Amino acid sequence: MNTAGIAAKLEEQLVAQGRLAGDEPIVEQLVDTMIAALAPAVRQAAFELAEQAAAEIGAQLPIGSIDVVVNEGEPTLVLRGEESEQIFSTEDLEARMTVRLPANLKAALEEAADDAGDSMNSFVIKTLASGATRGRKGRRVRETFRT
Repeated sequence: MNTAGIAAKLEEQLVAQGRLAGDEPIVEQLVDTMIAALAPAVRQAAFELAEQAAAEIGAQLPIGSIDVVVNEGEPTLVLRGEESEQIFSTEDLEARMTVRLPANLKAALEEAADDAGDSMNSFVIKTLASGATRGRKGRRVRETFRT
């Protein structure tokens, strides 16, 4: 996020409003004082908006969470995926299941497995395992940055 850019736009608007009030030195001084006084509040508001965005987006994610981290002084939203539990392995395959699929779905699965660098079997197992564990985990909204 670019909080500095947002603050600069707000400053421009305040200066423009000050010009409407007159071109007097006292008005310019009051606008400058107001800008200096509001700068910390504007920065705080930007961080709070980032936290709200992270909470709202995170609540809609089926897995993982959105964290707010500070990167070079700016709030940044970071997607944190939950590592799937290792209760399902692609090594000890004892059960067998036959599934009928539409040809286009099979092709899409083959392409997704190839993109992921997995065999079709491993990709389907990982995808099914993710879906099977997703329903058992509650949604988690967590704030990781407090200002």
